[in-house]
Parts: sequence; C-alpha cells; structure tokens
Amino acid sequence: MLRRLLPRPDRGEGAFRFGLRLLVVALCAAALLQAMRPAAFSTRAGVETVRNTSPNDGSRLFREQLEYVSAEMERQVPAGTRVVVVDDNPEWDMRLVEFATLHGIVVVSGQGDLEVRRKFDRAAPHGVRLVIRKPVAG
Repeated sequence: MLRRLLPRPDRGEGAFRFGLRLLVVALCAAALLQAMRPAAFSTRAGVETVRNTSPNDGSRLFREQLEYVSAEMERQVPAGTRVVVVDDNPEWDMRLVEFATLHGIVVVSGQGDLEVRRKFDRAAPHGVRLVIRKPVAG
C-alpha cells in the first residue's frame, strides 16, 4: 500500500501528484478526527456517570433533570400541539424548545394551545417539575 502512495518516475508520476495524494489523505484524517469528537465526548461523559455515583454530583443531577423533563413533555403534551415556552432561564428555555421539537410539538412565540414552563421543586422527581397549562385569553 505504501508503494502505491510514493511517486513513481517510471510511470510519469511526479511530485505534484504525490503532494495531491498527501493532501487528500490529510483532509480525510482531519475529517475523521472531527467526526470522532462527539463520540469521544459521549464516551467520556458515560464513563464519568458510571464511575461517579455520588448523589451530589451536579452534572449527573442536571442530566437526570433533562431526561425527566423530556420524558414528561412527551408524556403530557401530544405531538402537533402548539405551545409557548415560558422560562426565565435562557438555557432552560432553549432546552424546552429542543425537547418540544424533538417530540413533534410545535413551538410558537405568540398564541399557543398550551404554556410550558419549568419549575424547581424539591418534592418533584429530580428536583424539577414541568408545568403545563392553558394560557389565559386576553
């Protein structure tokens, strides 16, 4: 295989063609490394989750809250429903919009069928509750 990559003067291949092949190999390697980054991150997060079983782990609690809120949204809001996401925290606002879109729920900024918001509640599972209500006409 290596002999095929090296320039062969007897076949009329020069340094230009060798350089072009080398460039293609380098670009393919760079693309492969970029594609591996999300997999490496997920693997590292999974190993960290399994290794660290402390109930006070903040990142673990946050992931559990995200999973719970996503499951509750899928359970409580039918697909195709028009919802308005109302949240004070921009990060949670973005997450709620992502979960709604993931489950086939239509997110609108004006008048919707339901209002969806997140509320921290120690009595709720994982310390967070999804509050869904019909908006007040007005």
